[in-house]
Amino acid sequence: MHQRIIQLSFSILLILGSCTQPVEQETLSPRFNHVMLYVSDLEASVDFYTKAFDLEVTNRLDSLRITLPDSTQVEAKVNMAFLKFPGQDFVYEFSERANYPDSALVGDYFQHLGVDVLDIETAFQRALDAGGVLMAPIRTVEGKGVAAKNAFFRGPDGEVVELMQMLSGEF
Repeated sequence: MHQRIIQLSFSILLILGSCTQPVEQETLSPRFNHVMLYVSDLEASVDFYTKAFDLEVTNRLDSLRITLPDSTQVEAKVNMAFLKFPGQDFVYEFSERANYPDSALVGDYFQHLGVDVLDIETAFQRALDAGGVLMAPIRTVEGKGVAAKNAFFRGPDGEVVELMQMLSGEF
């Protein structure tokens, strides 16, 4: 009887152990990746959201290098922070208002919804075919350990959507 209890306990531990093993998931594409908001005082916003909701700052950027489709490079000074809930991938992106090289991308407070894709060329064409209004063509952006290709569209109500294919790093 004692041996049977040990075997049963061991079996339960194996089952529980297999339930807690990390499960590898395929990368979903497309998927919502981030929401970007303009803020008037980056430090005040970071302080509030980290204290009020336990968000963690995962990266900060003070400049972006943008490579346009014609290979022209533009350097943009920014003041940005990326925040996440522990254990989650979705990013809350804050940016203090700045002089962006593409002023058509500057909105009031809500700036854009980021959609992560694995193949930006296909997603770009699909957005055009669906009636998306092109704001910025596919380009490469880089800053402090992160590189991505992105493009911006307006949806049917004027909302801004960023398609983004990560090349290296993460928020």
